[in-house]
Amino acid sequence: MKNFGNTEVLKGVNFNLEKGEVLSIIGSSGNGKTTLLRCLNNLETADVGEIIVDGKTVFPVQDLEENVLKPLTFGMVFQSFNLFPQYSALSNITLAMNARAARTLKQKGLKFFERRKEYNRIKLENKEIAETLLKRVGLKDKMNNYPCELSGGQCQRVAIARALALSPEILCFDEPTSALDPELTGEVLKVIKNLRDEGHTMIIVTHEIEFAKNVSDKVLFMADGQVEEFGSPDQVLVNPKSELTKQFLQSFLGNK
Repeated sequence: MKNFGNTEVLKGVNFNLEKGEVLSIIGSSGNGKTTLLRCLNNLETADVGEIIVDGKTVFPVQDLEENVLKPLTFGMVFQSFNLFPQYSALSNITLAMNARAARTLKQKGLKFFERRKEYNRIKLENKEIAETLLKRVGLKDKMNNYPCELSGGQCQRVAIARALALSPEILCFDEPTSALDPELTGEVLKVIKNLRDEGHTMIIVTHEIEFAKNVSDKVLFMADGQVEEFGSPDQVLVNPKSELTKQFLQSFLGNK
């Protein structure tokens, strides 16, 4: 559950997801979809509830310092990219990786020169990882370009590579194509499909109903801050039981 002041945004959201599955979350704007993702990623703090991944409680956080250093559970790809404009595509990816390395080495209590030597070694490794990720998303030739020199679709692919760089267990997408022109949407959706084929566990907030139908193992329809319907794509998108789900799909598809 999550409140902002007197406004209940999430009124109780429960769902399960198996490793390697893709969950698409659909629903009208203002029904809590983005807030749910932000709570999963610790960008907002839920007021009540638990998040359990692989049998381990990742929320509430027991030890903040330990949580920062342990492997990442969730990775986030934002609707508006959120790239740093002053850094190249490559540096946007390595920034968090290098910061994490510096913090980890500091915790080990190494002497300054030992720490610096190890940090420089890890930085080179991180650069190689970032280059490989940019190649995976089709941007090997753009690694030295700045966000202002990239199209919206290219920026979003850099953002996907950045999220992958920290090897999260679950990758979250917040309407990854909504800020893109239709002609650029396909290139981003292709990358997400490839990630699905590689076995990544993903949660995708999207208005791309056909894409959700084709890529998802499960679909969750949210209304008024809670789960209205949850099931397979056929159950939710083809043969919904809820009247609210039916109305949403008819209205949404009717406006296409």
